[in-house]
Amino acid sequence: MYTTTVVISDDLAVQLEPYRGSLDDLLWIGLREVKKEQGLALFKQGHISLWKAARLAGVSLRDMTEYAAAQGLRAALDDEMIKEELA
Repeated sequence: MYTTTVVISDDLAVQLEPYRGSLDDLLWIGLREVKKEQGLALFKQGHISLWKAARLAGVSLRDMTEYAAAQGLRAALDDEMIKEELA
C-alpha cells in the first residue's frame, strides 16, 4: 500500500470528515470522473471517438454515451469512424 500526504483547505477537511473512512473510495470516484471529463473534452475537440474516450476513462461505451448526453452532446457516427473502431 502506498502512503501520501495531501494538504487541503480547512473547509474541504470539514466536508471530508464524515467520509474519513472511505477516502480511498472518494479518490477512485473522483479519478473516474476526471478521466470521463478529459475523455469527453478530447471527443468534443474531435481528437478521439466517444468509444476511445470511454476506454480512456475506463468506463463502458454506454456509460460514456450517457455522460456525454448529460452534458448535451451526441456521438455522430460515420462510416469511416465505424471502420476505425472495428479495426
